Amino acid sequence: MTTKNVVDPQSNVKSKELKALGFIIFLFFPIITVTSISAYGFVIWMIQAFGGVVAH
Repeated sequence: MTTKNVVDPQSNVKSKELKALGFIIFLFFPIITVTSISAYGFVIWMIQAFGGVVAH
Protein backbone atom coordinates (compact mmCIF):
# COMPACT_ATOMS: atom_id res chain seq x y z
CA MET A 1 0.00 0.00 0.00
CA THR A 2 1.40 3.40 -0.96
CA THR A 3 0.78 6.58 0.92
CA LYS A 4 0.61 9.90 -0.81
CA ASN A 5 2.36 12.89 0.63
CA VAL A 6 -0.31 15.43 1.45
CA VAL A 7 0.94 18.99 1.35
CA ASP A 8 -0.39 21.13 4.17
CA PRO A 9 -2.24 24.10 2.65
CA GLN A 10 -0.95 26.38 5.41
CA SER A 11 2.68 25.62 4.60
CA ASN A 12 1.98 26.32 0.91
CA VAL A 13 0.49 29.70 1.80
CA LYS A 14 3.36 30.46 4.16
CA SER A 15 5.87 29.62 1.43
CA LYS A 16 4.12 31.92 -1.02
CA GLU A 17 3.99 34.70 1.56
CA LEU A 18 7.73 34.37 2.25
CA LYS A 19 8.49 34.49 -1.47
CA ALA A 20 6.32 37.58 -1.85
CA LEU A 21 8.01 39.23 1.14
CA GLY A 22 11.44 38.44 -0.30
CA PHE A 23 10.39 39.93 -3.64
CA ILE A 24 9.13 43.08 -1.95
CA ILE A 25 12.16 43.53 0.31
CA PHE A 26 14.98 42.56 -2.06
CA LEU A 27 13.64 43.68 -5.45
CA PHE A 28 10.62 45.98 -5.29
CA PHE A 29 11.69 48.46 -2.58
CA PRO A 30 15.25 48.93 -3.89
CA ILE A 31 14.00 49.44 -7.45
CA ILE A 32 11.38 51.96 -6.31
CA THR A 33 13.94 53.77 -4.13
CA VAL A 34 16.59 54.06 -6.84
CA THR A 35 14.00 55.12 -9.41
CA SER A 36 12.49 57.80 -7.20
CA ILE A 37 15.87 59.23 -6.17
CA SER A 38 17.01 59.24 -9.80
CA ALA A 39 13.81 60.96 -10.92
CA TYR A 40 14.19 63.59 -8.18
CA GLY A 41 17.80 64.23 -9.24
CA PHE A 42 16.73 64.49 -12.87
CA VAL A 43 14.03 67.02 -12.00
CA ILE A 44 16.48 69.14 -10.01
CA TRP A 45 18.98 68.93 -12.86
CA MET A 46 16.38 70.06 -15.42
CA ILE A 47 15.27 72.93 -13.18
CA GLN A 48 18.87 74.10 -12.89
CA ALA A 49 19.54 73.57 -16.60
CA PHE A 50 16.60 75.68 -17.77
CA GLY A 51 16.08 78.04 -14.84
CA GLY A 52 19.56 78.58 -13.58
CA VAL A 53 20.91 77.87 -10.15
CA VAL A 54 18.51 78.97 -7.44
CA ALA A 55 19.97 81.70 -5.22
CA HIS A 56 19.92 81.14 -1.50
